[in-house]
Amino acid sequence: MNLMGAIILSPEMWRYWRDDMDREVLFRGKRMDNGKWVEGWYCPKKTGHHEGDRFVEEMQSIIIASMTGGGYQYAVVDPKTVCQYVGYTDLRKQKAFEHDIVFYEDGGCYGHIVFKDGQFLIEWQESRPDLRSDIHFWFTKRRMHIIGNIFDNPALLEGGAE
Repeated sequence: MNLMGAIILSPEMWRYWRDDMDREVLFRGKRMDNGKWVEGWYCPKKTGHHEGDRFVEEMQSIIIASMTGGGYQYAVVDPKTVCQYVGYTDLRKQKAFEHDIVFYEDGGCYGHIVFKDGQFLIEWQESRPDLRSDIHFWFTKRRMHIIGNIFDNPALLEGGAE
């Protein structure tokens, strides 16, 4: 049997890879009409308006919150606030999204979740050798709390109260 070019996964890596393939794809954003958060599927929509005799195209950010037999419920959201679910929950079972602010209880550190170089990472507010950036490590092995997000609670990144 020729295994040239084959990828061999350990049982532990296979479980992680297989489980990752079954991940929930979910987004959230702040509604344009009332500023409340809505979760669902992200769907950018091309729209536009007329200015005189010319048509000006625009993009709208839509979150489809639910689908029922005859249609779907959706909301137009602020595109700057669209965040993807990262596939993990904190100690209180709260879903972690991109741009959430986290607190590492045992280390007393604040950070926030970013998407960089094709992966979700934690950018810590302080630089210490014990603070890794890989999100899987923190949400599976450490005492991590989601305490807010950069849109509603920017002062939390400095460790301040909101």
